[in-house]
Amino acid sequence: MKPCGFQSDQWHDILKLLTIKPFNDNKFYMRCLRTKILLSICFWIFAFSTVAAKGPVTLNADILPGKWKAIRLKNLPKDAVVAVAVESSGDIAVALLDKSNYKRFPLPPRPLFYGKVENRLSFSVSIPAKGDYFVVFDNRSGAHERSVTVTIRAARGKGDQMEAANQILKEFEQQLHKIFIFEPFPIGIMQCGMPRAFMDESGVVLCAEYLHHLYDTLEDPEKTKEALSFSIFHELGRVLLTKWNHPASGEKEMADELAAVLMVMLNQKERAMGAAEFFVKNPSASEALMKLFRDDRHPLSPKRAQEILTWLKDLELAHKWQKTLVPHMQTSLLEKLRQQPTSWTDPFLVEKELTKRLKTSI
Repeated sequence: MKPCGFQSDQWHDILKLLTIKPFNDNKFYMRCLRTKILLSICFWIFAFSTVAAKGPVTLNADILPGKWKAIRLKNLPKDAVVAVAVESSGDIAVALLDKSNYKRFPLPPRPLFYGKVENRLSFSVSIPAKGDYFVVFDNRSGAHERSVTVTIRAARGKGDQMEAANQILKEFEQQLHKIFIFEPFPIGIMQCGMPRAFMDESGVVLCAEYLHHLYDTLEDPEKTKEALSFSIFHELGRVLLTKWNHPASGEKEMADELAAVLMVMLNQKERAMGAAEFFVKNPSASEALMKLFRDDRHPLSPKRAQEILTWLKDLELAHKWQKTLVPHMQTSLLEKLRQQPTSWTDPFLVEKELTKRLKTSI
């Protein structure tokens, strides 16, 4: 008996690996960073939050007495975690099988999971090898039709999560070096084993625990992306100000402002606005996370969020910061900005810095 889909569309694409689409417009490095890195940071959030391609998949089916139906989970990667929650109108058996065991159904020798559903049942399984897997609902011994609702979530395994995230953040650092001049610093993600948002004060080392609790508290993938994006840029701003010996490098308000500036420069203003507006309107979420992490920087407090909204409404915000940023920009970027200035470019400062570097090199 072939697997019977619960819907006519291709719902079985429940887990999609992280993908980064290529970008061929090389007009200047800022756009390269925006497309290849910032969106990537948002994508790998899903690897840590048991979110499938479009969130959890919920399906409904009626299974006649003496019959069974199966759902195919296509091309799951090794070590992925599949979580299944079942609600049924009565007793029914449920099994999770790999392809070889599915072919031998109804007598699979080694099911990954087998259980009886009375009303509700939840279970999760770590996928042992890459391939297709099947959730089977077996009503062959039943005398009555069963109405079943199943919710399926899939997430990468912890090791795969960490590796994917660190690869993306490593590329993030490499691209930053194409924009700014600074001494290398630690950047990545790790299990910190304690309620902290970031671990290494000398770099940008995100604690996986912060991401987990941020997602659980906000309960919204988009809001999680916005909040995490600003947190990362705040830490980036803090580290860069320190590397550049800025007199206000220790002030979180200054790091907030630089984070807002960088997000404006990289066309991420809407994401910064979204994060700030959320915490202004939802002070209880901010308070809950602050109590857990005891961190006065992450997430935003309503007061800091309101200040950020004020800065973001200032059309000259990014332009005002060019006096600080231009001396630390890579020469190749300055040359690109001279040829193709952006809305925040200060042509006078760019030309002045390029002239200074030319004289120094002679």
